[in-house]
Amino acid sequence: MKNREQRDLFPGALEMMILRTLKRQPLHGYALAQHIKRISNDLLQIVEGSLYPALQRLLKEELVRSEWSISSTNRRVRIYKLTAKGASASKGCLKALRAC
Repeated sequence: MKNREQRDLFPGALEMMILRTLKRQPLHGYALAQHIKRISNDLLQIVEGSLYPALQRLLKEELVRSEWSISSTNRRVRIYKLTAKGASASKGCLKALRAC
C-alpha cells in the first residue's frame, strides 16, 4: 500500500519529463532518472520499473532513438536522444499542460 506522501503522476507525465530532459542533452537511463530527481528537489523518484518501459514506448513511437556508448565509468550504456518528432511532441505536451 502506498503511503500518503507517495502519489502517482498523471498519465504521460513521465514520458513528458523524459522528452523535456532529453531536449537539453542525450542521456543514459540512470542519468535521466537522476536529473529528474535533482530538478524536482528529490520530490520525484523515478524507478527502473517505470523508466525503462516508458523509454521503450518512446522508442517505439520514434520520439527518441538510442545508441550504445561508454560511460565515464567505462561501462557500456544506452544513450537516449530526442528525435525531431520527439521535439515536436515535447512542445505539444508543454502547450497542453499550460492550457490546464
